[in-house]
Amino acid sequence: MKRKFAAALVCALCLTLSACGGSGTAVYVQSVERLAAMGGIAPGNRFLGLVVSEHTAEVSRDADKTIQELLVKEGDDVKEGQPLFCYDTEELQLNLDKKNLELEQLKSSIESYKEKIKSLERERSGLSGTAKLQYTVEIQSAQVDQKEAELKLKTKEDEVKKAQELLDNSTVTSPITGRVQKINENDTTGSDGKPAAYITIQQSGAYRVKGVLGELQRGSLKEGDRVKLVPRTEENAAWTGTVTLVDYENPTQGSDTDRYYGSSSDEMTTASRYPFYVELDSTDGLMLGQHLYIELDTGADAPGVGISGAFLCYNEDGSAYVWAEKGGKLEKRAVTLGDYDPMTDVQKITEGLSLEDYIAYPDPELCRSGAPTTHDQPVADTEPVMEPEEGGGM
Repeated sequence: MKRKFAAALVCALCLTLSACGGSGTAVYVQSVERLAAMGGIAPGNRFLGLVVSEHTAEVSRDADKTIQELLVKEGDDVKEGQPLFCYDTEELQLNLDKKNLELEQLKSSIESYKEKIKSLERERSGLSGTAKLQYTVEIQSAQVDQKEAELKLKTKEDEVKKAQELLDNSTVTSPITGRVQKINENDTTGSDGKPAAYITIQQSGAYRVKGVLGELQRGSLKEGDRVKLVPRTEENAAWTGTVTLVDYENPTQGSDTDRYYGSSSDEMTTASRYPFYVELDSTDGLMLGQHLYIELDTGADAPGVGISGAFLCYNEDGSAYVWAEKGGKLEKRAVTLGDYDPMTDVQKITEGLSLEDYIAYPDPELCRSGAPTTHDQPVADTEPVMEPEEGGGM
């Protein structure tokens, strides 16, 4: 923006010199109101934002089970403990019955091994030599089979317990209060090989704002920048915050961002976009999912008139003045300075200048007290225009 403002200022300076040069009949003066507007946020530095939760909960599903009914949809507000979906209980009951049957079979096998071992031990007691050795080998084999069955029994008991828990908890509930952000009907495994979340829920109450930067907007924001946020529907309300993260490491493509922000997708919108996040000073009045415009906070709402510092002159004692129009002539007018933003070269004037005034660029050879003034541009046919940067949020 500072680059665009400087370019516009150069154009304005050229017009001033054209008006002052040659005949020296008049000095071109410009509207303070217009100059102040040029010191605002350029269209290319206004970004789309969405109120999101600082925390999300991911609810997984058992890929081996069939979902009988999905009880919510994307965008629904849910309470903690509210049912989200339920599994097919008939299938769960059949699975439990099957595992219980296998459990009973293992128990029966173990009892059979025990009885067999006791019987073999009784028969062995009256034997000696080779016959006794054969019985000993057979007993040891039965004992091994018993141990294996007991190990299987323990594993099966765990399976029965889990199957019973699944049946008892066939309805899955929300772990938090929030809004259903996404329901994943297709993918059961994430890119990392782990189970993918079935339902993603944004927690209510703890909000932040997510925005995106286009390729040509890289560098427009940095961590620590102060921003102002206004609703897309009514610009009377406003919030402020600080950029806490600009994530250049994890860009998104146009298709995902378009779905997220509700915009169209074509060849010009599939370039990489970089998410950034804003920590809000206050969340009063904000709603989860609300769309906002994000602007750099240049202090435009602070008292005074903001103009480029290039229009200021300084006395030897450090006091400031501008060349202002009064009654069709230039005068050297003292002004009181407020805050200065070096990023945008905007200087606040708290006293001595109003939006209704006209001022001239301070050329030391051409501007003097009493010089005649003009509002006309003698060379250029149109006023210099600040073109918005490509890739702007709008």
